[in-house]
Amino acid sequence: MNRFFVDKKINRDQELKIEGDNFHHCIIVLKHKVGDNIIVFDNTQSEYYCKIIEVKKAYFLVEIQYLIPEKEPGPKINVYQCLPKGKAIEEIIEKSVELGVTRLIPVVSERTIKKPEQVKKRWLDIVKSATKQCGRNDLMEILEPVPYLDIFLDNKSDLKIIFYENSTNSINNSSFKNAKDISIVIGPEGGFSEKEIASAQTNGFLDVSLGNTVLKSTTALILGVGVVKIMAKTL
Repeated sequence: MNRFFVDKKINRDQELKIEGDNFHHCIIVLKHKVGDNIIVFDNTQSEYYCKIIEVKKAYFLVEIQYLIPEKEPGPKINVYQCLPKGKAIEEIIEKSVELGVTRLIPVVSERTIKKPEQVKKRWLDIVKSATKQCGRNDLMEILEPVPYLDIFLDNKSDLKIIFYENSTNSINNSSFKNAKDISIVIGPEGGFSEKEIASAQTNGFLDVSLGNTVLKSTTALILGVGVVKIMAKTL
C-alpha cells in the first residue's frame, strides 16, 4: 500500500488535507481516487490507515480509519559516516534509512575529500523518499557535519564501535547485552589514520574489522549496520 509523509502531527479526530508533492504523487502519478486506501505517517512516528474521501484540483482529503500499531523498536543506531567523495553520500543516506539507522552524522576526518558545511536539502528529500518506500514510520535524523574529534564529545552510547580494516578484534554477542543505544563510525575511502584510531580507543570505542578486503563506504555501511542489527537481534 502506498505511504505518504506529512510534516505535521495528525489529529485522529479530523479529516486530513494533503497537498503539494504528496497530492501530485498520489493523485496525478499513482491515480488514486475517492474510496482508495493509503497509509499516512507523521513526524511523531505515528502511522495511520486512511481512506480518500474527496479530491480537489490541488489537494485531497482523507479520513483516518485507525492507528497502525507500532513495530517493536530495536536499539538506536547512530552512524558517524566520514564523508566520501562524489555523490556516494546520497546512496549512504538512502541505505541508512532502509537499514533503520536512527541518526546519521556526517564526519570530516583527516582523509575526507569532500567537506560540506551543512546538511543539504537534497539529503533531507532522500530521507523522506526512502522512508516512504521502505515502510518506516519515523524519519532518520541527519545532523550537521562535524569534525572527527566531535564524535567523542558527550557520547553516551552503551556500545561504541569503529570499523577499522587493520583491527584484529571481532564482535561477539556479549558486546550487545543491554545495549539500547549504539554508535558506529565508518571511515572515508582512504581509511583512518593511526592517530584517529588511537583517539577512538581512548574514548571507549572498540575497533572491529569488517574483513580483509577494502570496502567502498556504502558497502561498509551496509555490512557494518547489518552486522550490528543481526547481533543485537540475536540476544
